[in-house]
Amino acid sequence: MVMASNKNRYKTQGNVAYKVEVNEKNKVKKVEKPKKSTNKNIKVKLKVLRFILFTFALSIFTLSRFVLIYNMNTELRELKSQVAQVQKENQNLQVSLAVKNNIKKIEGEAVKKYNMVNPKAEEVKYVDVKMLSSAEDKKVTAYKLFQKFVGFIH
Repeated sequence: MVMASNKNRYKTQGNVAYKVEVNEKNKVKKVEKPKKSTNKNIKVKLKVLRFILFTFALSIFTLSRFVLIYNMNTELRELKSQVAQVQKENQNLQVSLAVKNNIKKIEGEAVKKYNMVNPKAEEVKYVDVKMLSSAEDKKVTAYKLFQKFVGFIH
């Protein structure tokens, strides 16, 4: 309520505040509002907690993958070093084989240790060796042998 009079336009007497009625229903609502806001706060906190847990799980998964990759790279390096070592050993064996497989050295050792001599030209005989290529050739030769055998009987 506002009272206005022309002579005391700005001066008032008494209480000019509005009377507020306190209602018990409003009190209950006021008590419920903080609960609703705490429920909202709890929901927000749960969302933040879920996000943190998801981020943590994702980081653990990523780290485990990096550890797996690191272990595989370590194993790969070890295998490469083993391959390099085997290749070096193979080269050393090939060199030693080439040294021991020298014809002059073999001939010299045969002459010294086993008293072998080189053959003369008239002592050399050449033999024609044919490879049997298939079973059909064997059948043909067996058939020819049979014919010769029958030819002797008649």
